[in-house]
Amino acid sequence: MAGTEATLRAEMLDAVATIAPTFEAEAEESERLGRLSDVSMQAIRSAGLIGLRTPKVFGGYEADPITELEVLEAACRADGSAGWCLGILTGTSAMAGAYLPRETADMIFANGPVPMAGAPTPHGKAQPKGHGYVLNGRWSFGSGIHHAEYVMAGARIEGIPPPAGLRIFVLLRSEVELVDNWQVAGLRGTGSCDYEIHDTFVPTSYSFSLLEMATGQAKSGGPSYRLGLPGIVSVFHIGIPLGIARHALDEVIRMATTKRRGILSRVPLAERGVFQSKIGKAQLQLAAARALALDVTTRAWEAVQAGETLAPAVQAELRGAGTYITELTQDIATMAFHAGGGAALFDSSPLQRCFRDVHAAGQHFIASDSAYQGLGRFLLGRPDADAMM
Repeated sequence: MAGTEATLRAEMLDAVATIAPTFEAEAEESERLGRLSDVSMQAIRSAGLIGLRTPKVFGGYEADPITELEVLEAACRADGSAGWCLGILTGTSAMAGAYLPRETADMIFANGPVPMAGAPTPHGKAQPKGHGYVLNGRWSFGSGIHHAEYVMAGARIEGIPPPAGLRIFVLLRSEVELVDNWQVAGLRGTGSCDYEIHDTFVPTSYSFSLLEMATGQAKSGGPSYRLGLPGIVSVFHIGIPLGIARHALDEVIRMATTKRRGILSRVPLAERGVFQSKIGKAQLQLAAARALALDVTTRAWEAVQAGETLAPAVQAELRGAGTYITELTQDIATMAFHAGGGAALFDSSPLQRCFRDVHAAGQHFIASDSAYQGLGRFLLGRPDADAMM
């Protein structure tokens, strides 16, 4: 690992460590609000983490994928919702910086990195008009959008079939209407509500091709933007369940010496052989999951550093690994929740929040079972293989 990478990684992890107590203290408040609390968001800004993934040319750190993974893992070890929002607000901003026309990005980032949210999925409609488009639509899962300065929205251009007709638009947050529908089981503090755009003109210069992002054809920045869409989203996702599961394991180990189970014996949890075995197994499961995460991410990073756009087969492996890692971490969080007994049911228990959050993370499309099928097709040499199936 290059010295600059190692130094940046250490600095970013130190920054997360300084605000982790704030994330933990604000977790219940974020859940109550249904969005990341203002205190947690201010902590992210104060720690200088908004520029985590933004290209260096725009004042960001342009962190490599391994650093991104470890930073989000560390943040989610404190609070899954805070870590998720950190990943979205910095990652979306990075994509805008990397793929928007340079002159547009220069204006947006004139004063440095800015938080962005939104979805590249082409759920909207764009009608060509003059030197731009009139945009309409409704998008789901606008994680972190309450704290965003700009919003991303994917759309289909009328009259132009895909993939050429698929574009991603960037608008001011003030041009977007939020829908109050984020009443959910897990990751409540992410504020991932729907958002709508109505008859809004967006200049062509504030948009870019979805195909360019999917294939890693960045206009600004270095090799990390050549991971392609499945690779970019997979790297974002992998660190999140690792951190949440680590939090669950930490918490159940912490309470094991004082938590007593049983009607008559009331033996401390830590003295029960069955629990000891489960904790030992969970530790190894988490270590194995993390080793897999680092292995596939490192190989992907080395490939793009060598000047390659990440091959679809490698993107499929990265996505498949993320799905498998998510399943392992769900098992760990479930074990910890069950071991916590009745005490784990209360809203004040981190165990119930970890259980809900890691299962919510597993509902993301990037971690769905289709990832295994996509990888299998590449392994079998099938012509219909697709990393995003």
